[in-house]
Amino acid sequence: MTADVIAFPRGGREGTAAPRHRGEVRRPRRSTADRVVSGLLTVALLVGAVAFLALGVGPRVLGYRTATMLTGSMTGTIDPGDVIVSVPKPADEVAVGDILTFHAPVPDQHVETHRVIKVRHTADGHTIIRTQGDANAEPDPWTATIQGDTVWETVHVIPGIGTVIRALRAPVVRDVVLWVALGALVVLGSSLIWRRGEQEIDPEPAPEALDDAALGRLAEDLEDADFAATFAARYQELLPQRLNRISTALGSEARTPDLGAALDASLSLKVSSTTVGARELEQLASVIELSVRRRDLEAARALADDLAQAARRADRALATYLEQRAS
Repeated sequence: MTADVIAFPRGGREGTAAPRHRGEVRRPRRSTADRVVSGLLTVALLVGAVAFLALGVGPRVLGYRTATMLTGSMTGTIDPGDVIVSVPKPADEVAVGDILTFHAPVPDQHVETHRVIKVRHTADGHTIIRTQGDANAEPDPWTATIQGDTVWETVHVIPGIGTVIRALRAPVVRDVVLWVALGALVVLGSSLIWRRGEQEIDPEPAPEALDDAALGRLAEDLEDADFAATFAARYQELLPQRLNRISTALGSEARTPDLGAALDASLSLKVSSTTVGARELEQLASVIELSVRRRDLEAARALADDLAQAARRADRALATYLEQRAS
């Protein structure tokens, strides 16, 4: 891509017809199957993100806990495979009917989630509870003394998700998920590359290098033919600078692009080219502007490479116009 100021030849009456050049990039239409797959992938990603935030980030940030129900002792309220969400509750506020998660006062001290059926507060400040599973016919065979100032009370139940989590933790499933994920990444990457290669360029009829009628209209609107000629000469003089601004703003492998400057430069070239009737440059600048807005630097840089030749044709046409007017 040309980055230096371009010097154009002055004068001469070489032909001004421009060859066909690339117009706006036209991307292939997506099939129904592509849209369905894309939608399913989007939903899967959203579900995965929500699950990660709720089960992985939330407990560390918001202070709640999650656990998977493994037994059927609370069936009907909490089924096996359901995930429970628990929050801290002051021990002295525990009441009959609360569902608490606690270490059972037995040798293995396993974690239990049962409903409180009886509460007693002792004179020395301890809270003693009796519990029972909703699906059990009898109360638990122990009396539990709450240790500490808080307990964990179940406030929400997420049906079934725990079964999925437990299944994903199985070694075989982990291996399958890993390879499927790697395969999906390869397929997705290949698809993106293939689609990029499939992008089509619409050849458009080449606009004339200079529409003399535009300068004629400018002279009529201002009622000053000399000003129109002066404007055309000034445009001709500033054209290399305008091209250089676009080239520099778009950057290269060695330079970071400045999208704001690229947008301003392409707009400046488009507007000024429209005023003098440099249709080819106006069209190229318009497509570069659109590419910059889409952040498609590859397309913008490719089109910027065409500016130099288009500018030379416009420069020769302007020189011819000014010579004819002066004669």
